[in-house]
Amino acid sequence: MTSFFLVRHGETEWNVERRIQGWSDSPLTPVGRAQAEVHGRLLATHGIDRVLASPLGRTKQTVAPIVRETKVAAEYDPRLREVCMGEWSGRTSQEIQSSCAEQWQARLDDPEGYRPPNGENRLDVKRRVAPLLEELNNAPHDQIVLVSHGITIRVLLELLLGYSDEETRSLSVPNDLVYCVELGSADPIVRHYLSGKGPFEGLFISER
Repeated sequence: MTSFFLVRHGETEWNVERRIQGWSDSPLTPVGRAQAEVHGRLLATHGIDRVLASPLGRTKQTVAPIVRETKVAAEYDPRLREVCMGEWSGRTSQEIQSSCAEQWQARLDDPEGYRPPNGENRLDVKRRVAPLLEELNNAPHDQIVLVSHGITIRVLLELLLGYSDEETRSLSVPNDLVYCVELGSADPIVRHYLSGKGPFEGLFISER
């Protein structure tokens, strides 16, 4: 059985400002750094074999305490980056709706296939992470950590659980959440941890 621990980076300055990040970056806030510490202590209790992460700065900051606590060196794989948001990076959704109303509506009409200018769509993300999951599932490791981003984690869950895009698109992936997906039995088993507490059965349903 292989267990995948899906970890979103800690809260960033742009998360607080509700700015779209994509492949652009902003540093973790003090809250985000504390969340990363909690992730590290949690994962240290699970006998982690391998840690892979997006190479973006906010994930590197999040990985540091995970590496320290688990004693497993991080590997950085660009396939785990967030969806590229192109010219929308660094802007809020309100700013985009005000200046690019038609483009924003096109995204709402086709949330899986629409690409922002010079950006990616969810299908692009799926095409790059699917081979990575296949490689990892066939590798001799039992407990694998993937440190990534909100949309990319939704796509990873879609692929691991066999869900549709619609089922995972509206799924909440807060910065203090860790998913564990176990493969190898008849059906995948999914659990989650919130702020280091758990495990709780199933997908996280936000009440916020």
